[in-house]
Amino acid sequence: MPSLLKITMQIYIWTGVFLFAVLIPYCDGIIHYYNLINVLLFVSYAIVMWSTLGREEGYYSYGRLASTVFLYSIVFVGLYLQMSYFYTGDTFFWDYTDPYVYYNIDVKLIDHDVPFYEQPEWIEKNMGWDFSDWGASLAQMLFLNIVPSRYFLFFVQTVTGVAGAVMLFGIGKKIMSIDYAYIAALSYSLSSFSIYYYASFRKEIFMVLIVIASFWSFYQYMSSRNKMYMWLCIIITALLSFFRPEIIGLMLMGIASYYVGKRIDKKNAPYIMLLMMLAIGLSFSVIISMMNSLSEDVAKSENYVHASFFTVVVSSVGALIGPFPQMLQMGQDDMSQLPLYGPGLLLKFILFLAFWNGLVESLKKLEAAVFPLYFFTILEMLALSVWIDGLELRKAMPHISIFYLAAFWFINKYDKQVIEEERMPGLYPLKMVRPRIMLVGLAVLVFVSTFVWNTMRV
Repeated sequence: MPSLLKITMQIYIWTGVFLFAVLIPYCDGIIHYYNLINVLLFVSYAIVMWSTLGREEGYYSYGRLASTVFLYSIVFVGLYLQMSYFYTGDTFFWDYTDPYVYYNIDVKLIDHDVPFYEQPEWIEKNMGWDFSDWGASLAQMLFLNIVPSRYFLFFVQTVTGVAGAVMLFGIGKKIMSIDYAYIAALSYSLSSFSIYYYASFRKEIFMVLIVIASFWSFYQYMSSRNKMYMWLCIIITALLSFFRPEIIGLMLMGIASYYVGKRIDKKNAPYIMLLMMLAIGLSFSVIISMMNSLSEDVAKSENYVHASFFTVVVSSVGALIGPFPQMLQMGQDDMSQLPLYGPGLLLKFILFLAFWNGLVESLKKLEAAVFPLYFFTILEMLALSVWIDGLELRKAMPHISIFYLAAFWFINKYDKQVIEEERMPGLYPLKMVRPRIMLVGLAVLVFVSTFVWNTMRV
């Protein structure tokens, strides 16, 4: 009997094959090199993931994970950068917003030979940024002070991705079987959008590592009760103040959900769950209010004022089950980095069913150990929905790595139940629908919605 894990990978492979086959004719003036890399990304990712399934337990080790992520990533980081040079003459992937600003600041800091301990003051004086904007330049300059080369920074960012993969594996081993934990860490770390961030000057690669490291510290504390890990979790979480302070509140609410969940039993469950939802709702409204007040002009003018009903709906759906993947660059005009996300986002899109089923399963069985993963992820999804930023991958990056852990946790639970019952149980919450029909429906939904999303701009 096939496992849900294998079926999920089969859906990914066949949906991707069909999507590329039907979308290529829409590429008017096809950009051969760009799309060739995208196809290569999809094929290599599918091969690596499929070859990882069904191995002996000893295969799934930290060393193998780290070496696989590093070698695969460094090859495609090089291809990404070469492609960017081929089309634009630089390494910014048609994006002259934040990455371009960060790079120019870094160059000025190096040219002025500003000591590292004086750089925050220099940034504040010359750029007018508050501390929540310091993170990217300070993180980059920490390494550029060692070797003043952007290519060394890309190498460091790739190593940062490896470190995140190892910690994701460490978290996963606490809550699921070792093979599923390995595949969860690998599938996120080798995704095309992760590799894009290894090859960019954006702050998200360091910010995501902080989020992962914070959860890693907390799960180490949960298993060992060593207070050192809790203090480490607090210190690491505080570092988000230099990147995106609003996430701190979401993470604290996620961690708090574990302690609330541990105190729930069948008698008081309805009352505690109601209180927890009210507390989260109140805290969430405060955070949203802070987010809007901190950037009221930008948020109101760019997101709310000009947002149509269609934009609001698509943004909300994108936050809760997407973002939707753009698989190919369709023409020479309006080139962007968005198709580079596509091969990786396709699997993330497919996993939404496992994620939301896992939420139902965790609440039903009161699996408090995974509450932090689900509540943090859902809270940030809701924040992006309210702020109409559901299609902004960079703003979703903090929770996407945690999303993978939560989704594969459910897949592992489901497959264990299949082995115990020798049958495929119903998929929550649609218990009466046969799993095979449900999964075929998922494949159709992913294919049709991705096809429409890719062709609606043509």
